[in-house]
Amino acid sequence: MGTSLSSDSATSGDSGSTSTASSTDTADPSTTGAGVCGDGVLDLGEACDLGPENADDGLCTTECKAAKCGDGILQPVNGEECDEGVGNSDSSACTAQCALATCGDGLLWEGVEECDDGAENQAGVYGGCTPMTCTKEPYCGDGVTQKPQEECDLGEEKNGEDGEICGEVCKLAGKVIFVTSKAYDGALGGLVGADDKCNTLAMEAGLANAGSFMAWLSTREASPSTRMTHHEEPYLLLDGETTVATSWGQLTDGTLDNAIAVDEKGLPPLDSLVWTGTSALGELAAPSCADWMINKKGVGGMQGVAGAVDKTWSEKEGAPCHTPGRLICVEQ
Repeated sequence: MGTSLSSDSATSGDSGSTSTASSTDTADPSTTGAGVCGDGVLDLGEACDLGPENADDGLCTTECKAAKCGDGILQPVNGEECDEGVGNSDSSACTAQCALATCGDGLLWEGVEECDDGAENQAGVYGGCTPMTCTKEPYCGDGVTQKPQEECDLGEEKNGEDGEICGEVCKLAGKVIFVTSKAYDGALGGLVGADDKCNTLAMEAGLANAGSFMAWLSTREASPSTRMTHHEEPYLLLDGETTVATSWGQLTDGTLDNAIAVDEKGLPPLDSLVWTGTSALGELAAPSCADWMINKKGVGGMQGVAGAVDKTWSEKEGAPCHTPGRLICVEQ
């Protein structure tokens, strides 16, 4: 009886034996893990494989790597506008999200934009950021005093420095003192009327502390020494640089560091005669135009010279009450 052998079975005879196999030399990729990028089969070590659709600017690269922001390849199909690889940064032209930097994205493009508050960009707002160009609106530190938000501004490098009287937030490190830009006769309406004149001018000039000023005047009932706060802080001019006196004690000791020669606008007055009725010690120095209520020729009031630094800044000589004189206004 004969026997049927499969092709992979052995055949033997008297003279020897022969073995034949049907396997080929190429292994099955599904069992070995080997494969070719681009064959459309996801093999071991491949993140993707779209076959002929693989492309460096597509979802799957020619190296069978998944497209991603930061790989240095521009892939619009992946929503990218740019890709500088390791150069991507939220402070550069291509952001960390592979988007082109633009004014209004809320990211500061260094060297190009001064600011970027995103949706809050708004023109004409103090401390704000313009919506189209991302440039700064007026702000503390730009070297220009913006009233009423600021009392002074010497620039970012000088604001708040030791020895400077303008602080980091553009506020004077002391109390403001100024001479009025307007002149009045002796009928000032008493102390209340004179204080109101100081505060009205301060408000019109846009001073942030308008409403807190008193006129350097005395009547038979009150004087600066009795009605004003005796501060230990310095008394300063509105130029943001000049100290008049380091404290109330020096303000009333008869000698000033610098003259009170700046008005509420930060400008020098046209003339320096001021109504005071007050000695350099801050006390009553008659006469006082009947407590600053009349402007008759036959009645007089004490005047000082705002441009002086000796005691004559407050008490120089009497003048007829119908003549003009300015006021010295002191922040409380």
